[in-house]
Amino acid sequence: MSATGKKPGSNARPARSTRSVVYPAFARTGPEVPAEGTKPIYLYLRLSKYHKDKADAIERQRIDLARKLALEGGWTIMGEYIDNDSASSSAERTRKGWRQLNQDIKAARVPAVAFWKLDRTNRIASQCIEWIGTCQQSGVYLVSHQDSADELNTATAGAKLVTGIKALLAEVETDSMSERQLASKRHLAEAGFHHGGTVPLGWMAGPRITDEFGRTGVRLIPHPVEHRALKDAVDMVLAGKSLAQIAGYWSDQYGITTAQGAYVYEATVYRSLVSPRMAGYRMRQVPDHQRGVKIDLLDYIARDATGEPVISQEPVCDRATWLRVRRLLEQAKTSKTRRPWGSHQWLLTGLVFCQCGERLYGHQKFRTNAAGERHDAFAYRCMANKKRGPGNCSGGCTIDSTKGEAYVLGWFFSQINDDALAKARALRRATRADVGVSEVVGQLEEAKAERDALLSKQGTGEYRGAMVTVLLSLIDAAQQRVDALQRRLDAMELDEFPIEDGPMLIESWANRTIKEKRAYLRRLIYRIDALPGRAPTEQRLVITPVG
Repeated sequence: MSATGKKPGSNARPARSTRSVVYPAFARTGPEVPAEGTKPIYLYLRLSKYHKDKADAIERQRIDLARKLALEGGWTIMGEYIDNDSASSSAERTRKGWRQLNQDIKAARVPAVAFWKLDRTNRIASQCIEWIGTCQQSGVYLVSHQDSADELNTATAGAKLVTGIKALLAEVETDSMSERQLASKRHLAEAGFHHGGTVPLGWMAGPRITDEFGRTGVRLIPHPVEHRALKDAVDMVLAGKSLAQIAGYWSDQYGITTAQGAYVYEATVYRSLVSPRMAGYRMRQVPDHQRGVKIDLLDYIARDATGEPVISQEPVCDRATWLRVRRLLEQAKTSKTRRPWGSHQWLLTGLVFCQCGERLYGHQKFRTNAAGERHDAFAYRCMANKKRGPGNCSGGCTIDSTKGEAYVLGWFFSQINDDALAKARALRRATRADVGVSEVVGQLEEAKAERDALLSKQGTGEYRGAMVTVLLSLIDAAQQRVDALQRRLDAMELDEFPIEDGPMLIESWANRTIKEKRAYLRRLIYRIDALPGRAPTEQRLVITPVG
């Protein structure tokens, strides 16, 4: 119990929300071969959150298309490609069903496609017309619930003109909606209103109000606990305390933790303290993070009609104090007295496991020898207590990086022979033939969604007393499924061995990238179990071969 009377985790941050329904990129719903006298056809179903589609849009599209195809006759529905995305610029990256469909069209595995309306496939006119042309060249017949089959499958100038006009109108509609949305968000930002998304740490949504110009919205108000915690964090940074100490203080003093009950991540503390929101500013159109690209967040604060910064919520501290805090944190982050995290290659990442079931992660620290000289030390350490809260791992397992990697490489090189390489290649071929990559991705997303749903129930009234143990066992089982599917996906996505014999691999090992080295280890090593204690490294590492 903390000094404020709060139990640890009583102010846990909410878990990241997940979709209620996770669809695989492709699902086979029909027979292996079409019914006699019919042709095979595949459905493309898409739900667009951007256009306010209802949650049952995919089910409605499926019903409409099934009825249409049954009425026409001569078709057997073999499977369906599904997307649940937005119409934003990120849709092209997130539409796994669309990518899988086009891959199968190129591979001549899809003779016909049915969709509800042409704008369900693409709302950019040039890309839409290009896709129709590709389908015509590949001999793929297109069926639409709302569009004419002649327009989609005829190569005449008139058909192309009608199709192009429809595609252009769909693109114009999307652009118009985007312009209205941007204008609306600009006014909300100018008025200091919150327009959705995750509420920043330290504040919460207040009542709906109307400003002097008649614009209505919601402003952020101080969170009764988190806002005070940020004020204390400012004092701690100025006093020289670390981010880890701040996270521990928040847990002990205020009960602020992650959804899993562990300390708030240091990166979360850092982002909160360097944000201009600390000085009351309203953030606006902050670009996505790009590795190696540094931006000044003050360039992305909302301004009113006169160009003055918008103060949208009660600040944690004044601007001068916040600038001091930001400077101290950035100086610590760019310290020249320590090596950057990426300077050490962690060869065994993802392979080493503690007895508690958690992976061991690379950890950099400093040691002082007998002569008083300070030097770097690298080790693999179990992070269960830090990630999931104290008490989750009683062993506190740590493996010296140099000794552990040397032992594993010695075992690996001793195992490389023609039989081992042939077995690894055969296992990979069997894995790829067993099931498609898209299906494994769908299963992995479902397992992650189940795990996240269970994690979000920690600390709620649904599981109390002895039921907490049941919940933890369910979480562990879900995590094991996630790990197994991730390993399976990794095995399916790796390339074949480019070197056929062991001596050549050993000779070229030093010139291999860290990604290649990890890939080779995963060919022969299923997992490495690390035991706690001070015994020699070779006695504490148990290697389980693949197969």
